[in-house]
Amino acid sequence: MTDVDPVANLARMQVLAGYDLFDPGLAADLRRICQRSAETIDIPLTAVQVVLNTATAVLATNGPEADFLTPLGGTPNEYSLCLNVVVDRAPYVVDDLTAHPACATNPAVRAGMMRSYAGVPLTLPDGEIIGSHCAAGPQPRHFTEADMAVLSTAAGEIVARITRQRIVPATPA
Repeated sequence: MTDVDPVANLARMQVLAGYDLFDPGLAADLRRICQRSAETIDIPLTAVQVVLNTATAVLATNGPEADFLTPLGGTPNEYSLCLNVVVDRAPYVVDDLTAHPACATNPAVRAGMMRSYAGVPLTLPDGEIIGSHCAAGPQPRHFTEADMAVLSTAAGEIVARITRQRIVPATPA
């Protein structure tokens, strides 16, 4: 049996290449969803991020306040918390990133830009998880079931919008 990289495998990259993920109209729609998520759960930063083979790209955030992601365009995967959502195929939540051994050395955490994180999968209709809808704050925070439900509902809306960006027809199973 061979190990297949859950992020950089060829089939996953082909699925991602089948969507126009960097369309300005898509970004505007996703930004509105992020704004609503941020307001509803009262957190400074929400984002839509897609995990590529070596980096995690930012498709949208809720806005300029507390947004350190957009100017960067994303992060290398070794610093991406969203990578955990894709690899684990499940939500990833850390109430205090400074107390989590795998997260405490993250540059955004060390710089004080981010101390809490919750991300939920963006799952395409074919089952491929392309990234996450996530929330982050500069203080420790317990994410409630209601917070996670808001993020999950928004993730469904995000996926519905992204699927309209398909530029390559789906391959029949």
